[in-house]
Amino acid sequence: MLAEPLPHTSDIEKFADDHERFARRAPAEISMCLRNLARRRDMLTVTSAQGQIITQLLEVDAREARIVFDWGGVESDNRALLKARQLYFKAAPDGVRVEFTTDAARAVTYEGRQAFEVSFPEKLYQFQRREYFRVPAPILDPFYAKGAYADGEAFRYEVHDLSLGGIALRTDTPRLAETEIGTVFNDVVLQLGPGAAFSVDLQLVSPRSVTTPRGDVRYVVGFRFTRLSGVAENVLQRLITRMEAKRRSLSA
Repeated sequence: MLAEPLPHTSDIEKFADDHERFARRAPAEISMCLRNLARRRDMLTVTSAQGQIITQLLEVDAREARIVFDWGGVESDNRALLKARQLYFKAAPDGVRVEFTTDAARAVTYEGRQAFEVSFPEKLYQFQRREYFRVPAPILDPFYAKGAYADGEAFRYEVHDLSLGGIALRTDTPRLAETEIGTVFNDVVLQLGPGAAFSVDLQLVSPRSVTTPRGDVRYVVGFRFTRLSGVAENVLQRLITRMEAKRRSLSA
């Protein structure tokens, strides 16, 4: 089962209808959340019908109700973004999803470099931490993630744990853990058992090393989803629920 395309306007509207209870409408609340994203230099995915970029907020101006965010790394993606009439922003600081939509972006210059500017969103959705309940992946019949590095070298790593917000991969070689934080791996295929395989985009957020009782070094690298279709999210939710139910029954 392959992932669906990135959300278009109709998907964004459906998202708003389904998640209204998480909405923040007061300008002061919206400004505070945006300022926290900018202060922490959290990475955001900006998606439109024309494509997406990975960016950071550079300035949040509450008085003028505007946001300045960084120019992306691919020029064609930046130009495509300027043609979009609506933008969908998504971040996951500490596993807490923050999502909002804005009208079209404008090209501006910020501190001598190219950037985008948009007006404040009317609403901002801030999800509760429990939305990202995490479960350990099986060891006897492991799940896998298959993808490739920027230089084309293919990889296949075991899944350490997973949630609706992202996954962690484990490996006994250091290359993945030594990759720069914020690196995005596109079109990674997750193989999560029979009938559960789909493509996602992953952003590296938290590499760490662990030492086994025998003194061997292992690496656990955390990722967040920058692309997860509605179909894939439903599959993942059912899988997590089933795994947790099984774990509870074995503990009992």
